[in-house]
Amino acid sequence: MNISDIIKQAREELGMTQEDLAERLEVSRQAVSKWELGASVPSPENLRLLEELLGVELPAPEAAVPQEAVPQAPPKPPFWNWKRVVLLVLGVLVVSALFSAALFTALRAETNVDAPLRTEPHVTGVYFFDEDAAPLRPDLGDGWNRFTAGERVLMLVTFEDGAENSVNAVSLFLTPTGTETLDQRRQVAVQAAGEGRDFALFAWDIPADLMGHLEVALECGGGLQATETLNVTAPSSYMEDQGIPGILSLSAKEITATEGDTGHYLLEALGAPMAEVEWSTSDPEVARVANTGTVFIEGEGEAVITASWKDQTAECLVHVLPKATIVGTEGNTDLPEGEPGGIAKSVPAPPTYESRKAG
Repeated sequence: MNISDIIKQAREELGMTQEDLAERLEVSRQAVSKWELGASVPSPENLRLLEELLGVELPAPEAAVPQEAVPQAPPKPPFWNWKRVVLLVLGVLVVSALFSAALFTALRAETNVDAPLRTEPHVTGVYFFDEDAAPLRPDLGDGWNRFTAGERVLMLVTFEDGAENSVNAVSLFLTPTGTETLDQRRQVAVQAAGEGRDFALFAWDIPADLMGHLEVALECGGGLQATETLNVTAPSSYMEDQGIPGILSLSAKEITATEGDTGHYLLEALGAPMAEVEWSTSDPEVARVANTGTVFIEGEGEAVITASWKDQTAECLVHVLPKATIVGTEGNTDLPEGEPGGIAKSVPAPPTYESRKAG
């Protein structure tokens, strides 16, 4: 008898099921079934345990009658082979290309609808730099840009051509404030704009006592001009010398003007950071003051302009005379005759400015 028949006969004689034998040997029932069918042979360790449990003597595996090999099914090829991977990658690329093309077309159509090309050329930006190309932040607010007299400023103007006209040159014009006319308008610089160029770079030496309107003009074909205007100022040198750090004072104690004066008078707050000074007026119907210290004449009378910083205040009295009043040459401003507006200061020598504690 072979091993399979001996195991099956001995098990049945002992009244054991395949499950009982498998449980005692700590193997699966399928393993016992394969032994009894001759599909497999127990290991030497299981042969020894079978002899003890069944009380029989089993031949060595070498002596056992060989069983006919059970035919094995050929292995199933893996699903992901190189052909399927290549096809998948190609499919993803094609779908991505089609999606990108559709998205680009939609965005381009939307851009053309929402942002049509402007008909005329226009300025897109004005930027300031020092001689080392470091960006400057001269904006004081209220439309004013402050510079230092004598310094060289690099000014970058960027622009775009229009659908019907292109920019031939970029010019800078400066008009003093208070004139309200073009008789003192002068050209500061001009630069040609070549084909395909959308910027102009200027080097500008800031003059002393600067206070005016800087006009950026795009010179186009057919005499067309596109302009943008900035307000620029630079305090006079004597103002810079009089400031005592930590002590608030003003560049003038009094301003005399005439009713109907459309000029601007710039008060400098000395000894304190410009951005921290607060300005106020006692009578806005006589004189208004901006947060840059710029005084605007509104009507006849007197008003007190007050600058406040921390616990200090400094004041300037504004006299606005009727139009029929002629101001003598001994007045307290050095503004040129017939030119309202400018830097508010005293002559021939600046007075001693006073600062006092608030309250």
